Amino acid sequence: MTPERELTLMLAPASVATASGEPRFGTYQGELPEVDLQKLTGRWAPSAAKDRLLKRKRWHYTLAATREVLALFAVVDVGYSANAFAVALDLKERRVLCDVSFLGAPGPLAEVGNRPGAGLSVSFRTLGGRMTAQRGAEDERYRLRVDVSRLRTGSLQTFQWDGSLLVAGGAPAMSVIAPVEGDGFVNVTQKRGGMLAFGTLEAGGKRFQLDGGVGGTDYTQGYLARHTAWRWAFLAGRLADGTPVGLNLVEGFNVSSHTNENALWLGNRLIPLGRASFEYDRQELMKPWRLRTDDGVVDLSFQPLHVHREDHDFKVVVSHFAQPLGLFEGTVRVDGHTHVLSAVPGVTEDQDMLW
Repeated sequence: MTPERELTLMLAPASVATASGEPRFGTYQGELPEVDLQKLTGRWAPSAAKDRLLKRKRWHYTLAATREVLALFAVVDVGYSANAFAVALDLKERRVLCDVSFLGAPGPLAEVGNRPGAGLSVSFRTLGGRMTAQRGAEDERYRLRVDVSRLRTGSLQTFQWDGSLLVAGGAPAMSVIAPVEGDGFVNVTQKRGGMLAFGTLEAGGKRFQLDGGVGGTDYTQGYLARHTAWRWAFLAGRLADGTPVGLNLVEGFNVSSHTNENALWLGNRLIPLGRASFEYDRQELMKPWRLRTDDGVVDLSFQPLHVHREDHDFKVVVSHFAQPLGLFEGTVRVDGHTHVLSAVPGVTEDQDMLW
């Protein structure tokens, strides 16, 4: 890995579409102002897509971690329905503090806006539960709020997360505009890792300070294939010297000859990575995983501590979604130097959807 590779990423464009209405397929550094898919024309126009109202998917995912706790939440709009989930894991006691899921309808009570960075507006509201991720147009922080009542946690304790992730001073986001194989046609994602975390978290009767932690976000929106499957990994932590680190790896999604969302955030640097491979037992997800990139930069093992699941069979719609939470160990090689990752919190994911 040489510094020159970082320079191969162009700055994110002002629009998903070119002047002629075609997608600007590619991998970029920096934020997209807006996922303006409506500007695509011709064969790429959303109006030209068969069953387009059923194919449009969008979600926002947030993760933050310290040495003591790993917390995450997501809001998902799949067009004909919406869902949200939130999980907190005690890393010292190695036990789940809260794992909740909600189903709902898209619309006023479930929103994933079109701005993935500045101007982000994400929310999900239901009886006994509320989740929001917001960032003003001039704001340098993602503002996060999760409020789940005792009724919905199924315990005597609430789940309260009031915090933020700091954009200023960190590495840039990675933005990808990718073609979709099969009967989909275009997908847009923006990942950002290595951000400093702040705030408080209350779950399972315990209170945690998130100041000094590290976090990341995943915003995705596109017109996806009816059958979609991938493997994913995302981590947030620090090296032994205190340098913030983030990592995003995917296999089977947003991958083409011109696109690849695999990235390492190291301090204030965004470093694009090669193709990723995942070795794991799909029948026994709590067994260790192995993750590597073909450029030799990443060589990690992952030990799950808990698995969040969203498995549904509605015949027409079938979902297998499993997201283990746990700890990463291993190395990343940058500029000829090997950095050791030890007990860095994060997640992996095995997803296979008929939607």
